[in-house]
Amino acid sequence: MHFLKVFQSNAENRPLRAVLNFAHKCAMNCQWCYVPFGAPPASEHEVALIVSRIADLGFKWLTVGGGDPFQYSFIPRILRYAKSRGLFVHVDTHTKSLHQSQSNLELVSDAIDLLGLPLDGSGSRVHDHMRGSEGHFDLVCRRIEWLSSLRSHIKINTIVSLRNAHDVVDLARFVSSFAPARWSIYQYWPIGPAARVSDNHALSDSKFLECIEEVSGIIATRKLILEINSRESRRDTYPIVHHDGEVFVHASAPHDKFISIGSIFAPNALASICSACIAERHQAKSRYLMQTTRLIPPQSEANLSVKGTPNDTR
Repeated sequence: MHFLKVFQSNAENRPLRAVLNFAHKCAMNCQWCYVPFGAPPASEHEVALIVSRIADLGFKWLTVGGGDPFQYSFIPRILRYAKSRGLFVHVDTHTKSLHQSQSNLELVSDAIDLLGLPLDGSGSRVHDHMRGSEGHFDLVCRRIEWLSSLRSHIKINTIVSLRNAHDVVDLARFVSSFAPARWSIYQYWPIGPAARVSDNHALSDSKFLECIEEVSGIIATRKLILEINSRESRRDTYPIVHHDGEVFVHASAPHDKFISIGSIFAPNALASICSACIAERHQAKSRYLMQTTRLIPPQSEANLSVKGTPNDTR
């Protein structure tokens, strides 16, 4: 009874965004990544059920990431289904699995409200080192050019650590040159698996703020939303649901780790989430208010049944 009262008192401050992470594998080798890979491959049927459950629990905004969602051939159906449920769909991709095709252009246009692409350096030397993948900078640049007609959907994601802080001014000039809708800058956070490389990447709060001041002066004259995300600003502001349905939340400060709170399908899932998470941080909230959600016609749901036989095409 006491727990229920806590949940009710915080109803207006509940999280409205859920993060769905694919934690099977990733084609990248980013040392600072927080996702604990190694889970079994994702099932379309189970992922569809998770999306349905997220919508049923009253979440409004869905971020899809982890190991690149586009590694699964079923992801277009999942994203269109999420749109049909009225969710704002935000997808983060490393772009390796997002192939340049007309069908994918239509997918971004019709079913993805915000597409996050990574840039961690102004050139290949810094970026490829940060991402642990030679040639990745050039690949991302090709994807940005390919998506030039859809730049209102594009968000650039940058992790700032000790390894690339010296390059942020040049990176700011580069990002502003192609004018995405938003640039999200994240301070490296030694949480989960990322903690093992803290000695190589940890950046003090004062140094991060210094970087932001330098960047802000360049971006100020551009039609570009700059979103600043320090380490602590992200804590407790969203649940992370793995593709098997297990829900994780941030541990309370000063502990930098994730805590499992059970399954998204548990009867008390929403109460458990609301007891551990608060409303979206103001820096990120405007992402999901930037445009009117475009709904896919209900008949498109016929292509994806959340109650049928699992389809594990990958």
